[in-house]
Amino acid sequence: MTDKQLRAHDILAVLYSRGDGETFHWAICIPISTRSAIKLHAKDPGLGHWFFEDPPPEDDLIGSNIVCAAVKIGQLAGDFDIGAVKALLGAIPMEVPASDATVEPRFSCRVWFKEAIRQLAHAGAITCPDVYALEDECREYARENDASQVSYVGYTCYVSQCSS
Repeated sequence: MTDKQLRAHDILAVLYSRGDGETFHWAICIPISTRSAIKLHAKDPGLGHWFFEDPPPEDDLIGSNIVCAAVKIGQLAGDFDIGAVKALLGAIPMEVPASDATVEPRFSCRVWFKEAIRQLAHAGAITCPDVYALEDECREYARENDASQVSYVGYTCYVSQCSS
Protein backbone atom coordinates (compact mmCIF):
# COMPACT_ATOMS: atom_id res chain seq x y z
CA MET A 1 0.00 0.00 0.00
CA THR A 2 1.58 3.30 -0.99
CA ASP A 3 -1.06 5.69 0.30
CA LYS A 4 0.21 7.35 3.48
CA GLN A 5 -3.25 8.18 4.83
CA LEU A 6 -4.72 6.04 7.56
CA ARG A 7 -8.19 4.61 7.04
CA ALA A 8 -10.83 4.52 9.75
CA HIS A 9 -11.91 1.02 10.80
CA ASP A 10 -8.63 -0.63 9.75
CA ILE A 11 -6.92 -2.81 12.32
CA LEU A 12 -3.15 -2.45 12.05
CA ALA A 13 -0.20 -4.34 13.44
CA VAL A 14 2.42 -1.65 14.01
CA LEU A 15 6.10 -2.27 14.70
CA TYR A 16 8.25 0.50 16.14
CA SER A 17 12.04 0.64 15.84
CA ARG A 18 14.22 0.07 18.87
CA GLY A 19 17.18 1.35 16.87
CA ASP A 20 18.97 -1.97 16.38
CA GLY A 21 17.37 -3.19 13.14
CA GLU A 22 16.35 -6.48 14.76
CA THR A 23 13.95 -5.93 17.64
CA PHE A 24 10.75 -3.91 17.67
CA HIS A 25 7.97 -2.69 19.91
CA TRP A 26 4.75 -4.43 18.80
CA ALA A 27 1.28 -2.86 19.01
CA ILE A 28 -2.23 -3.02 17.58
CA CYS A 29 -3.38 0.36 16.25
CA ILE A 30 -6.76 1.56 15.06
CA PRO A 31 -6.83 4.79 13.03
CA ILE A 32 -8.99 7.63 14.30
CA SER A 33 -7.92 10.17 11.67
CA THR A 34 -5.89 10.26 8.46
CA ARG A 35 -2.69 10.65 10.57
CA SER A 36 -3.33 9.23 14.03
CA ALA A 37 -4.38 5.97 15.62
CA ILE A 38 -5.20 4.60 19.03
CA LYS A 39 -2.25 2.49 20.18
CA LEU A 40 -3.17 -0.69 22.07
CA HIS A 41 -0.13 -2.39 23.56
CA ALA A 42 1.68 -3.92 26.49
CA LYS A 43 4.17 -1.54 28.04
CA ASP A 44 7.12 -1.99 30.36
CA PRO A 45 8.72 1.13 31.83
CA GLY A 46 11.95 -0.84 32.16
CA LEU A 47 11.36 -2.54 35.47
CA GLY A 48 9.75 -5.77 34.24
CA HIS A 49 6.29 -4.62 35.35
CA TRP A 50 4.24 -5.03 32.17
CA PHE A 51 0.84 -3.37 31.87
CA PHE A 52 -1.79 -2.57 29.24
CA GLU A 53 -1.60 1.18 28.69
CA ASP A 54 -5.03 2.54 29.59
CA PRO A 55 -6.19 4.95 28.46
CA PRO A 56 -4.50 4.00 25.22
CA PRO A 57 -2.44 6.81 23.74
CA GLU A 58 -3.14 8.48 20.42
CA ASP A 59 -0.13 8.07 18.16
CA ASP A 60 0.74 10.12 15.07
CA LEU A 61 1.78 7.19 12.88
CA ILE A 62 2.31 9.28 9.76
CA GLY A 63 4.66 11.73 11.52
CA SER A 64 6.48 9.16 13.64
CA ASN A 65 10.20 8.74 13.14
CA ILE A 66 10.21 5.22 14.62
CA VAL A 67 7.30 3.43 12.91
CA CYS A 68 8.89 0.75 10.74
CA ALA A 69 5.77 -0.98 9.47
CA ALA A 70 2.03 -0.69 9.77
CA VAL A 71 0.39 -3.85 8.51
CA LYS A 72 -3.33 -3.98 7.85
CA ILE A 73 -4.55 -7.19 9.48
CA GLY A 74 -8.31 -6.60 9.44
CA GLN A 75 -11.11 -4.13 9.69
CA LEU A 76 -13.64 -3.21 12.37
CA ALA A 77 -17.16 -4.28 11.51
CA GLY A 78 -20.59 -4.31 13.07
CA ASP A 79 -20.65 -3.77 16.83
CA PHE A 80 -16.93 -4.47 17.11
CA ASP A 81 -15.59 -0.93 17.62
CA ILE A 82 -12.51 0.58 19.28
CA GLY A 83 -14.10 0.22 22.71
CA ALA A 84 -14.73 -3.49 22.16
CA VAL A 85 -11.17 -4.03 20.92
CA LYS A 86 -9.78 -2.12 23.92
CA ALA A 87 -11.86 -4.21 26.36
CA LEU A 88 -10.82 -7.46 24.69
CA LEU A 89 -7.10 -6.65 24.53
CA GLY A 90 -6.99 -4.97 27.94
CA ALA A 91 -8.04 -8.26 29.54
CA ILE A 92 -4.99 -10.17 28.24
CA PRO A 93 -2.85 -11.31 31.20
CA MET A 94 0.72 -10.00 31.24
CA GLU A 95 2.26 -13.46 31.15
CA VAL A 96 3.33 -16.01 28.56
CA PRO A 97 0.11 -17.73 27.44
CA ALA A 98 -0.10 -21.53 27.48
CA SER A 99 -0.12 -21.54 23.66
CA ASP A 100 3.39 -20.02 23.65
CA ALA A 101 4.83 -21.74 26.73
CA THR A 102 7.16 -23.99 24.72
CA VAL A 103 8.50 -21.22 22.45
CA GLU A 104 8.67 -18.11 24.63
CA PRO A 105 11.02 -18.00 27.61
CA ARG A 106 9.61 -14.69 28.92
CA PHE A 107 6.80 -12.20 28.42
CA SER A 108 7.27 -9.27 26.02
CA CYS A 109 5.20 -6.91 23.90
CA ARG A 110 5.68 -9.36 21.01
CA VAL A 111 4.25 -12.22 23.11
CA TRP A 112 1.33 -9.96 24.07
CA PHE A 113 0.85 -9.06 20.39
CA LYS A 114 0.54 -12.73 19.39
CA GLU A 115 -2.07 -13.31 22.10
CA ALA A 116 -3.89 -10.15 20.98
CA ILE A 117 -4.04 -11.59 17.45
CA ARG A 118 -5.43 -14.87 18.81
CA GLN A 119 -8.07 -12.99 20.82
CA LEU A 120 -9.08 -10.83 17.85
CA ALA A 121 -9.37 -13.94 15.66
CA HIS A 122 -11.36 -15.81 18.32
CA ALA A 123 -13.75 -12.85 18.58
CA GLY A 124 -14.20 -12.89 14.79
CA ALA A 125 -12.66 -9.43 14.31
CA ILE A 126 -9.91 -10.77 12.06
CA THR A 127 -9.09 -13.99 10.26
CA CYS A 128 -5.59 -15.21 11.07
CA PRO A 129 -5.04 -18.95 10.79
CA ASP A 130 -1.32 -18.79 11.69
CA VAL A 131 -0.15 -16.21 14.23
CA TYR A 132 3.48 -17.26 13.75
CA ALA A 133 3.30 -16.61 10.00
CA LEU A 134 1.84 -13.16 10.73
CA GLU A 135 4.61 -12.50 13.26
CA ASP A 136 7.26 -13.42 10.67
CA GLU A 137 5.57 -11.32 7.98
CA CYS A 138 5.38 -8.22 10.21
CA ARG A 139 8.97 -8.65 11.38
CA GLU A 140 10.22 -8.90 7.79
CA TYR A 141 8.38 -5.71 6.76
CA ALA A 142 9.83 -3.90 9.80
CA ARG A 143 13.37 -5.10 9.12
CA GLU A 144 13.12 -3.85 5.54
CA ASN A 145 12.14 -0.39 6.77
CA ASP A 146 13.81 -0.02 10.17
CA ALA A 147 14.40 3.54 11.33
CA SER A 148 18.02 2.65 12.14
CA GLN A 149 18.79 1.92 8.47
CA VAL A 150 19.78 4.43 5.78
CA SER A 151 17.00 2.97 3.59
CA TYR A 152 14.31 4.09 6.09
CA VAL A 153 11.45 5.88 4.30
CA GLY A 154 9.19 6.64 7.26
CA TYR A 155 5.69 5.34 7.81
CA THR A 156 4.90 2.55 5.38
CA CYS A 157 1.66 0.58 5.34
CA TYR A 158 1.46 -2.98 4.06
CA VAL A 159 -1.49 -5.35 3.68
CA SER A 160 -0.99 -8.68 5.40
CA GLN A 161 -1.00 -11.88 3.40
CA CYS A 162 -1.52 -13.83 6.66
CA SER A 163 -4.48 -12.00 8.19
CA SER A 164 -7.60 -10.20 7.07
